[in-house]
Amino acid sequence: MRIEYLKHDGVGHQMATPDELMAAGVPQAAIDAAIAERRLDAIKTECRRRIYAVASQEAQMNVATAAAAASAKTASSRSADETAIIAGAAAGIGWVVAMRDAIAPLAADPDADFTEDAAWPDCPPEALAVYSRF
Repeated sequence: MRIEYLKHDGVGHQMATPDELMAAGVPQAAIDAAIAERRLDAIKTECRRRIYAVASQEAQMNVATAAAAASAKTASSRSADETAIIAGAAAGIGWVVAMRDAIAPLAADPDADFTEDAAWPDCPPEALAVYSRF
């Protein structure tokens, strides 16, 4: 594994292995921090990829707009479809929050495989149904 960039004591090190960094006098704690930061960035990227695989930015914006329009009506004047959009949007927001909440525990456990589906919460069916329409 190579660390893209690490600055220590005013010296920048690029594309260096942990052994090369140690030989250059970089303390293990700084190397460990750089490795942890690299892992965190990879986990955040995986989280984003998984969210957008279910709901693109456009779908999320369209669902939010449709939910806002439906929410402007009184509950008694909403159609069943509008009620489903609101419920799906709420479930989708909850799922995105749960996905983001999964990042810290995955980053804290160096043995956790964040590329496995089991590491991430499932998107609720009502959110999937709404996202698939937009």
